[in-house]
Amino acid sequence: MTPTTIARPSTTTALLRGFLRKCPRCGTGALFDGYLKRADACPHCAESFIGVDADDGPAWLTIGVVAHIIVPLLIFLETRATLSYGAEAALVLSATIVSTLLLLPLCKGFFIAAVWSLSKKTD
Repeated sequence: MTPTTIARPSTTTALLRGFLRKCPRCGTGALFDGYLKRADACPHCAESFIGVDADDGPAWLTIGVVAHIIVPLLIFLETRATLSYGAEAALVLSATIVSTLLLLPLCKGFFIAAVWSLSKKTD
């Protein structure tokens, strides 16, 4: 399938596809070759992603989302005072690491799709 046979999706659709780590154009091919390594092109529709970089946006968004998860958790744990400080720190640290590792690829896919979508509007 060539890139010219697939219609350009709406911005919302492209962003959702990117968030799901799929090609923003066809929604089928993988956006990443690894955990965070962006593919050079979609394996399904051959859309090129060269020059489509997310830079620091995914890290910024991930920090913002994780903070909104961890701060309420920390407040909840502090107001209940049922755990020792060591156990509380271990729980909060674990939750921070796990949520960061889970959200970072999703946020990077979202940002790559946003940059791709914006670059296609100028074509």
